[in-house]
Amino acid sequence: MLNERIESCSEIADLEGLYFVWTTLLQGVVSIQSLTDLRLHYKGKLNLNIDYTILLFEQLELVKFDGNEISISINRENTFIDIYNYQDWFSKILLNFLIKQDIILLDDIKYDDQNGKYVLPRHNIKYKYACYRNLLITLRILEKCEAGNYYINELLSDLLEKVNSRKLKLTEEALLKKLELQRLQGEKGELFVVNYEKIRLKTRQDTSEIKRISILDVTAGYDIVSFNDMASITLDRFIEVKAYKGKPHFYWSANEIQTAKIKSENYFLYLVDVFKVSDSNYNPIIICDPVSYFANNQEWFSKPQSYLFEKII
Repeated sequence: MLNERIESCSEIADLEGLYFVWTTLLQGVVSIQSLTDLRLHYKGKLNLNIDYTILLFEQLELVKFDGNEISISINRENTFIDIYNYQDWFSKILLNFLIKQDIILLDDIKYDDQNGKYVLPRHNIKYKYACYRNLLITLRILEKCEAGNYYINELLSDLLEKVNSRKLKLTEEALLKKLELQRLQGEKGELFVVNYEKIRLKTRQDTSEIKRISILDVTAGYDIVSFNDMASITLDRFIEVKAYKGKPHFYWSANEIQTAKIKSENYFLYLVDVFKVSDSNYNPIIICDPVSYFANNQEWFSKPQSYLFEKII
């Protein structure tokens, strides 16, 4: 969880400052005052705000601080004495936290092929999080480049690849869920149309022949076979059902279009609003010979979603 007090500090510490506080805590120091006293006797230059460093460590769940005493809250076997190992260890913990908290956004990252590095747009870290951005720079995780953007080092790029791989897996799961919802929506629309047709032709004695052929044949180019009217002696109405929510819209496959051309006036599109199928007075949008209907129709807009390229030889 974010500590809003940290955001008021533009500079928390540099690597040497972080390392000084951590190793001092490992040696048994337990108070802010003791850390302050030891810093006064430190031989060397430290860029360090002790109060905010402890807040950061607490936020990262590395320590616990009750206002008086500081205690390390992780297994000490996982701590490091060597500053370079410490830098790698701490950077991973910090990055995982910042990504999880959406302090670093993962959108719009570009690859700079001239320098062989990924570029993080400056807006991917909001201005109010300058303290974290500056910390990432001092840890050499980010490097300033042109237009105020940042190159990211291998540690962050590797981590982002892992995060995006997990996101891709979740996206695939979400896609499967979406496809299942679409299947159920389509099934709901088809069942409605079968019933609608039986009511439309209720004076016929053979309405039991009206059926969903899409259950067994998904390549037919239509979903339901029915009768055009009372005079029909065969199943001569071929219906493609398009279920939708909101504004009428649908996707029409090349196979369905080709079938519609062949069946011409015997081919029908039934556009079914799934929000209205429970209404006993609802009538779907019915389009006869849709290829001709849409040819010069100004009320509908169409655009290609993809193209198939196939090698001739």
